[in-house]
Amino acid sequence: PVRFLSLLPVFFFQMTKSVTNPEELGGLASQMTNDYGHLALQGRMAAATAEPEEIGFQIRTRVQELGHGCIFLVQKAGALQICPTDSYTKKELIECARAVTEKVSLVLSALQAGNKGTQACITAASAVSGIIADLDTTIMFATAGTLNAENNDSFADHR
Repeated sequence: PVRFLSLLPVFFFQMTKSVTNPEELGGLASQMTNDYGHLALQGRMAAATAEPEEIGFQIRTRVQELGHGCIFLVQKAGALQICPTDSYTKKELIECARAVTEKVSLVLSALQAGNKGTQACITAASAVSGIIADLDTTIMFATAGTLNAENNDSFADHR
């Protein structure tokens, strides 16, 4: 889902810029439809695995709301292609693009909320890896005999 969401700002810039070239809107709308289909599939999987269940519901709801916003945006793009000089339709298209951008940020926040446990595990694993690396370094110096021993015991005895 994140790949699609990270591409959306560029896509909406192109969409609003295409107000002056409505013939480009069809291809952009088609691309958005395909990308949203991938997002919906990934969002369904993210919602199914999210803990607690409320986060999964949020992800599902926000992805659906984004889908509705994308539908309105595609409809406005089609209307602008039919009547490319209609300034009211151009304004509506830009408003739809803004609304979809807001919905994208809501999807991202829901995904991040569902990702907190995963992020905590990644952080803990990174901390453990750092500790292991420090222990490996200490073992290397102790094996080489460069650490000062407090008594006459060898490192091999303690290892």
